[in-house]
Amino acid sequence: MGVNDVNIIGIGKDAYNESLSGMIDGIILPWVEDIEDNDYPVWTDYGAVQRSTYFLDRNGELIYQFNITTLDPDDPEDYDYIINMILDYRSDGGPNVIRVSAEEQTIQSAINNAFDGDIILVDPGTYTGQINLLDKNITLSTLLYTGYNSEDIGFSTLQGDGSGPVVIINGGQDQSTILLGFEITGGNAEEIGGGILIENSSPTIDRNIIHHNHSGLCGGKGGGIAVVGTSYPFIFGNIIHNNDVTGDCDCECYFGGGIYVDNDSWPIVGGSMTLGNILYDNISDIGSELYRDHIDDTTDWTPIYAHHNYFDSCPPDLYSVYPTNGWDLEHCHTRDILGIGKGQIIIDEFYLYPNYPNPFNPITTIRIFLQNPMYLNISIYDIKGAVIYSDFKYFKDGLNEFKWNAKNHTSGMYFITIASQSILKTQKVLLVK
Repeated sequence: MGVNDVNIIGIGKDAYNESLSGMIDGIILPWVEDIEDNDYPVWTDYGAVQRSTYFLDRNGELIYQFNITTLDPDDPEDYDYIINMILDYRSDGGPNVIRVSAEEQTIQSAINNAFDGDIILVDPGTYTGQINLLDKNITLSTLLYTGYNSEDIGFSTLQGDGSGPVVIINGGQDQSTILLGFEITGGNAEEIGGGILIENSSPTIDRNIIHHNHSGLCGGKGGGIAVVGTSYPFIFGNIIHNNDVTGDCDCECYFGGGIYVDNDSWPIVGGSMTLGNILYDNISDIGSELYRDHIDDTTDWTPIYAHHNYFDSCPPDLYSVYPTNGWDLEHCHTRDILGIGKGQIIIDEFYLYPNYPNPFNPITTIRIFLQNPMYLNISIYDIKGAVIYSDFKYFKDGLNEFKWNAKNHTSGMYFITIASQSILKTQKVLLVK
């Protein structure tokens, strides 16, 4: 997270080792010989003994030591203990670290109490509601990127409440403001920025999963991310999928299902194999994955730097990326080379996608993604709560879809409910005849 206020060294019986199994991305805990071994040079500054771990401050002075054998690295509580210890020592004389939910119950309250340079570290869980970074240059990060196995700790999910973008960054922030490692979903903006709205600000949006956010009413922009005003953000390593810009008006006025950029902004989108964003299955009239707005002749336009991003096809077509001369898409890649399936970001045992079309007449398609094959109950209710359709069906793993024909029903709102033994999900649909 760009904070190097604490150095850690460990003591073992064998020779110094620069690489040990179980380390993450080459980040290791160096081990040196203990004083009980006479065959090697020894580290005696602190009377080092086997399996002790030492915390040193920025000046190399000892600030804490303990025997690490009492802790189990596979135990989430022990791991959390170590993380908190490191963060506490890092905060002494350096950036403050605010834990959600250990110290603050909500992310917004943590932001309200933060100062420039602080780190807000968010525990796994679902956090519902809109988040505004105000005018703070801070790091907002999930525990996922402290190094523990993501399958064990789960995601930190920012769940929109239907009141607008999930995350708003419009306080003039620079690239030192970092949004790192979240699942961002359920945003619903009438005009712009369903998942993340960046306005007159230049944050770093790094390794988030941004999916199933919506923007649009009668026209709309930026289902996943909208970049507007004078903004120069870095957008690195995100998975951006199944966001949509749609609405009720019969016009070609829905732009940038994945990322929308207005004519005054200049982001960097991707940049290397490790920084590239993965964009797929986003929906809009034009520029479904990337859309750059323009008001002048674009013949001699300088394109936005967007190297090493991943699409379903490379180079992407005009429908996916618009206008093509507005984006520098050198070294693009097809998503299949990553071996990333569309279900890898699904947290629950199944996911109910928004039906399409919606509104519809009289047929709509319902899509469900399953981690494993199973039977599911399908029920459709009218506005009065009466069951008008019910079935118990077997679905294979992966993406499934079925169609509902409502030709015998009147116009109005209906509710589609999909349920397993442990999870129930509901989708609102509108029949218009």
